[in-house]
Amino acid sequence: MFDFEVFRRSTCTAQLGVLFMRKFLSLAVICAFVASAATSVRADVLLSWNTVGNAGTEPSEPSVSNLAGIVAADLTVGPGVTPAGNGNRLGGSGWFNAGDTVAGATLAEAIAGNDYISFTVTPTAGNAFTATSFDFIWDHSSTGPSAVTLRSSFDGFAADLGTLTGLPAANQTVFSSIAISGLSNIAAATTFRLYGYGGTAPTGTAGFDTINGGTDPNVIFNGTVSPTAVPEPSTVALLAAAGIGGVFLRRNRRKAAKA
Repeated sequence: MFDFEVFRRSTCTAQLGVLFMRKFLSLAVICAFVASAATSVRADVLLSWNTVGNAGTEPSEPSVSNLAGIVAADLTVGPGVTPAGNGNRLGGSGWFNAGDTVAGATLAEAIAGNDYISFTVTPTAGNAFTATSFDFIWDHSSTGPSAVTLRSSFDGFAADLGTLTGLPAANQTVFSSIAISGLSNIAAATTFRLYGYGGTAPTGTAGFDTINGGTDPNVIFNGTVSPTAVPEPSTVALLAAAGIGGVFLRRNRRKAAKA
C-alpha cells in the first residue's frame, strides 16, 4: 500500500540531503584547495654544506643545514677520486684515469671510473621533495676537470639532470648552478652524483671549494618539501559523495521496509 506521508518525508529528506551534499562538497573542495596551496611553497634550501676549514683530504662532508622534512646528509667523494690536500676543499685528484681521452676525459669515462661526488636526499616519513636546483663553487687545477654533469638514482643514474662546461680554474668565489626538472614529489631516498670530467692528467685536482673564513654554504641543494598525505580535491569530493549517498540510501531503505 502506498504511504504518501512516508513518500513525502523521504522526498524532503532527499532534497535536504542534496542541499547538504552540495554545501559539503563545496567546503571539501575549498579545504582541499587551501591545503594544496599551503604545500606549494617557494623553493627553499633543502640541504647545504660548507667546506671551509677542510684540509682537502676528507672523504666526506656533513651538511650544515637541512630543511624540516629532510634528513641531514653527507657529501661523499666517489671511489674513483683520491682526496688530496687542498685547503677548504672537498674533492681530490684521480678524476683522469689511465686510458682516458688525452684531450680531456669524457662523461662516459668519468662514469666508468666512478669519478664523482655524491649526496643522498632522504625525506622523513610522510614527506616528499621536489628538486629545483643545485648550486656550488667548483674549483679545479689547470689539468683538473672543467666540466660536471649531475645524475640521480631516480632512474639509475641514466639521464643527465644538467651539465656545465668550461668552469673556471682557481675559483673560490663564483657559484655555478644546475637547474633541475622532472624530479617532483619524491618520497624515497634519492642519491645524486656530480661527475667531473674534462681533465687532462691524473694529478689534476678539483672539488667543491671556498675562500678562507667563509661562513656561508658553498654547496646548496634547493627544492620544496610537501606532505604525501594531502588528497587531491577530486578525491575528497568523491569520498564525500560516496559517504553521504550511502547514508541516505540506507535511511530510505529502512523507511521503505517499515511501510
